Amino acid sequence: MQKFLYLFSLLLFSSSLFAQNELSETSHKLLGANVAGYQVNIPFGKEVVSAAWESYAKDFGRSEPTQDHKTYQTTFKPSIYNKEVLVFAQITGDKTSSKLWAAIDPQGIPKDTLKLLQDEMRDFVYGFNIKVRKDAAQKKIDESEQAATYLSKEYEELKRDERKNQRNYEKTNERIVKYEQELVELRQDSNQYNQNLQQLSVKLDSVYSELEKIKSMVELYKQKMEGIE
Repeated sequence: MQKFLYLFSLLLFSSSLFAQNELSETSHKLLGANVAGYQVNIPFGKEVVSAAWESYAKDFGRSEPTQDHKTYQTTFKPSIYNKEVLVFAQITGDKTSSKLWAAIDPQGIPKDTLKLLQDEMRDFVYGFNIKVRKDAAQKKIDESEQAATYLSKEYEELKRDERKNQRNYEKTNERIVKYEQELVELRQDSNQYNQNLQQLSVKLDSVYSELEKIKSMVELYKQKMEGIE
């Protein structure tokens, strides 16, 4: 039953894992300005997503808190803009699902360059969403393969037990057949011995009767001999 529950939970997990979670463009008010960024819904708890983000955004360096957001001072895409920018990120949610929002502080960045950086941030957020789901899928694949390996071993052990029990079952049935044949023979022997005993009993009675008659005659002759003078 537990195995079926595990497979059912895996199916439910997979359906949410591979569901489409498209980006949406939203703005947060930070440092007195509306900052345009990108948000994505992720079908995992806040703690899981936060840990994954720390690894994914490690090149940003350490973050500082800004109005419930993480703020990174980093060169986001040096090939586009080689100066440091502020990158904002916020993860909200609960134990089952969460949202990631990330953006670039537009202050001081040329408009054309900002558009390129925002496009890169959109791809960066989308890439994070893909990576989180792929990592989770790979984890489930690994767990499923481990479960399959365990069940394969258990299956082989059960098959060995089945073959062993089948052999013992067949041997036991062979012994039963043999004993039943022997029992038939023993019953036949018993019946024969019983008949022999009955016949011997009749003969014994007859011989005993004759013997008693002879003994009586011997006694009679002895008495007659004593009377001869």
